[in-house]
Amino acid sequence: MKVATFILARLMPVWIVLFALLAVFMPKTFQSWDAATNPAIGFVLFIMGLTIDRSRLKGFMIRPSRPLLGSFGKWLIASIVSIVLAFLFFGVSEISYGVIMSGIVPSGTSANLNSLIGRGDLALSMTMSAIDTFIGPLITPLLAKLFIGSSVHVDYLAFLIKIMEIVFLPLTVGMFLQWKFSKFNTSIKPYAPIASAIALYILVLGVAGNASKSLLQHASILPILILCVIVQIVLQMGLGYGYAKLLRFDESSCRSVLFEVGICNSALATVLANDAFGPLAGMASMANMLCNLTLGSLTAAILASVPTHRLKVIRGGNKKPTAKSL
Repeated sequence: MKVATFILARLMPVWIVLFALLAVFMPKTFQSWDAATNPAIGFVLFIMGLTIDRSRLKGFMIRPSRPLLGSFGKWLIASIVSIVLAFLFFGVSEISYGVIMSGIVPSGTSANLNSLIGRGDLALSMTMSAIDTFIGPLITPLLAKLFIGSSVHVDYLAFLIKIMEIVFLPLTVGMFLQWKFSKFNTSIKPYAPIASAIALYILVLGVAGNASKSLLQHASILPILILCVIVQIVLQMGLGYGYAKLLRFDESSCRSVLFEVGICNSALATVLANDAFGPLAGMASMANMLCNLTLGSLTAAILASVPTHRLKVIRGGNKKPTAKSL
């Protein structure tokens, strides 16, 4: 089991890059996999429902100050970083609109998965994602109008129904099973990282295969675009972590904020950018998705081996214990 977890979950960045390249250069094989992307996301949320700490989640719902502060930081940091980098790298252009869209959408589902793998506070991550999900249809069009100068229409009802189907329903079912069948939860928990990683690989294959044509047609701009979105994601994650530290969050909470701020829902951004601004904008958001999946999983794999607390070293360790200390 340890070997399988290492190969399939800890080496996730390697597999994501390989699968993305495979789907881009063999699109006919994987274009049909696009239909499996929503079920794959839903399965990841189902696994999270089985493993989430329900007592922590209940505590955040009673006292929501921490997730509200985290969500505020996500919208502030991701929006500013995306706007500055978009105009710095591409000026006023179709591509810059796609870069901006990648930062003004709700946090991505993989942020929750990376919090799980990277020893973050999954309950905090899920609570922030829930807040993002409900306010996103209002904030995203507003920010697009403000910073891009164009209206992005979001069908709130259709968006809410989609989120209910692929996020809240599987999550709720997982939590119900955890509550009703605690032994089932204990037996399935060791397999959670592997199952979630496989579902994420299916998502990458489906999305990359479907975007292959646009990526290959504009291959010449890919290097500078990839550089831009890497800087975008790294800055967002770093500033998100620093923001949480300033608020005196504990280490596991800081890790969750890092992923929530750094990884936005680029799949949604791709659809919105492509519909509102054209294929080049959609391609920029797609590049962000591939990079945030890779960088996010790499960061999670690194943090998974780093404990969230350190044992305090007692100075003067050579001193003999006194009767009082004993």
